[in-house]
Amino acid sequence: MNIPVVKVKDVEKVYGKKGSNQSHALKGVSFSILEGEFVGIMGPSGTGKTTLLNDISTLDKATNGVVQIAGTDITKMKQGELSDFRSQKLGFIFQDFNLLENLSIYENIALPLSLQGAASRKIKSKVNKVAEMLGISEILSKYPSEVSGGQKQRSAAARALVHDPAIILGDEPTGALDSKNAVSMLEAMKSLNEEQGVSIMMVTHDAFSASYCQRILFIQDGELYKEIRNTTTRENFYREILDVLADLGTHKS
Repeated sequence: MNIPVVKVKDVEKVYGKKGSNQSHALKGVSFSILEGEFVGIMGPSGTGKTTLLNDISTLDKATNGVVQIAGTDITKMKQGELSDFRSQKLGFIFQDFNLLENLSIYENIALPLSLQGAASRKIKSKVNKVAEMLGISEILSKYPSEVSGGQKQRSAAARALVHDPAIILGDEPTGALDSKNAVSMLEAMKSLNEEQGVSIMMVTHDAFSASYCQRILFIQDGELYKEIRNTTTRENFYREILDVLADLGTHKS
């Protein structure tokens, strides 16, 4: 259980050429996410959350430091290797769903396995399994334009999960949902984490969404500012998150 699925050590991200006006988006960030954890990343806008997510998701590369996912140091991998690694080891849930409109929900969910050349029998079994887990079995034959926002986001979660990734990375996954669908999505993610042992890292600005996490890492000015863990009820954890966010608003680096 205590195996790090993500290990970030002394990660720096610098934009701009040496000798010019450089911007340090990340300044020596270090932390680990263990298998089966649900971890939130929070902080003010422009503080490094998205940069950190991009460096972990292989969409960008850290200037210095080490990023390990499932024991593999992705900072030493070439672009072609990163693409394969991303498709096999990472699952993504985006704010805007990123479903392909010309594919059915079934085909959207199946896409990661199809790209890996999996057999159709295996694809069908896996798609049906994750669809049942997320309560969307009845919409598999429909197209994204025919389903609700909440159903789209559950479909995106199913696509993220279907190939058994090492970790699911969520980028504001409830940002485009109304409050009812947001709660439904968060409950689904919590269930996947607690009942299926799925590891999740979620970037969010929303304290309510963050209260579903087990642990929150707060980033301020490119550095790890504080870490809190839920040791009580979700309601108390929510209030604790709000207190830290209030401190962040008045904290000067």
